[in-house]
Amino acid sequence: MESAVDVEELRTIVAESLELEPEEVGDSDHFAEDLDMDSLMVLEISSRLEQRYGISVKDSAIGSVQNLPELRDLVDSLLTEGSVA
Repeated sequence: MESAVDVEELRTIVAESLELEPEEVGDSDHFAEDLDMDSLMVLEISSRLEQRYGISVKDSAIGSVQNLPELRDLVDSLLTEGSVA
């Protein structure tokens, strides 16, 4: 199934939250190890995702995501769950 979430849009959300340029956030970059994401940045990303997609994102879910493809999968699954509500 095709993802409804644009990975470039997610890249921009993550980059802005980490105060980086989008091209500095690679698909395979590990958020914590490669991009130095901390708990405040996780909160920022959660907030931006909630505003953009109208979904409820637990900070712990974002904290367990390691890279952009995993983040896209998480947002996809939350959108699918929320489409019924």
